[in-house]
Amino acid sequence: IRSSIFLTAIFGNNWLAVASLPKDRSAIRTNEVLFINLAVSNLITNYVVNLPETITDLAGHWFLGETFCYVFLFSIDFSETSSLFSTFLISAFWHQKLVGSLKRGGAPVQLDNLYLVGLLLLGSWTVCAVFSIHHFFFGSVEGTNGSQKLCVDVFPS
Repeated sequence: IRSSIFLTAIFGNNWLAVASLPKDRSAIRTNEVLFINLAVSNLITNYVVNLPETITDLAGHWFLGETFCYVFLFSIDFSETSSLFSTFLISAFWHQKLVGSLKRGGAPVQLDNLYLVGLLLLGSWTVCAVFSIHHFFFGSVEGTNGSQKLCVDVFPS
């Protein structure tokens, strides 16, 4: 079941990213930027988190090394948080489009500005990185017995 969900997510998010790409550079719109950002966030989750986790579950232990353990733990928080921020920005954009433009008679909304959306996305990715960076300091591969190793955070007591 997990493998089928993983494959469906890979296919769907790649499709979303490709379908959201504009035909020419001058035709890029805010909703395309937001959907591409959401697809990239979800693809980070799929490729860097779900794939290694699925392989580790099948193998029964962590075998990808301590360096990738740091990247793996960082990517879990980073990609999920950036996906939440992307979903929030998409919701705010469509709320402005549907409700705000009706109040102003179809006038453009604030989030139609690509520069503003770019700054908001850059800020959200920065916040995600700051709140996820601790995994590079506290991540570790620990063995519970002689053969089984797990990638976990080890916080000092």
